[in-house]
Amino acid sequence: MELSEIESGMSKYTDHNTHSISKKETSKKKDIEYLQFVEFTLGTEFFAINLFNTKEVITPTEITPLPSTPVYIRGVMDLRGTITTIVDLKILLQIPETEKGKKKSRIIILDSNPSEKPVGILVDDVYSVSTHHSSDIERDAEDVSHSNRFILGVIRQNKASGQKLVLWIDIQKIRDSIKSEL
Repeated sequence: MELSEIESGMSKYTDHNTHSISKKETSKKKDIEYLQFVEFTLGTEFFAINLFNTKEVITPTEITPLPSTPVYIRGVMDLRGTITTIVDLKILLQIPETEKGKKKSRIIILDSNPSEKPVGILVDDVYSVSTHHSSDIERDAEDVSHSNRFILGVIRQNKASGQKLVLWIDIQKIRDSIKSEL
């Protein structure tokens, strides 16, 4: 093989990789434009957390209460051999109890690092996994962010029945704030 053939082959390889990288960069920009959420209810309000902060959604089983813990920590449960702490998000966020929530409650198991204790959040119902364009999210809602430090923004959903507002929760900030209690 001659040197010119090697250089030609390298050139093709370099061009291919450069093209591949630019495709990845473009893809990352598109990913930033769209965010995926798990949407759920607490009381009569709608909430969402980033899909990539969740591991799974389960139906509640027996939760064992823990003594001397804050009221928002419901207790622990055995999830396939792993002791998982369950946090009642409605109590933590001070949302009034409704009868509707007791019938269809779910636990969203949060994704965690191996060094973190497994945590699940108790919610009234999980109704959707959805993708929203960043233009549908109001991140600078000062009245929301000042009144609740756990809110990242408000997602506007236009439905046939009208506009619905979904509060985007910073689940990592919640997790960090209760870490000492776990």
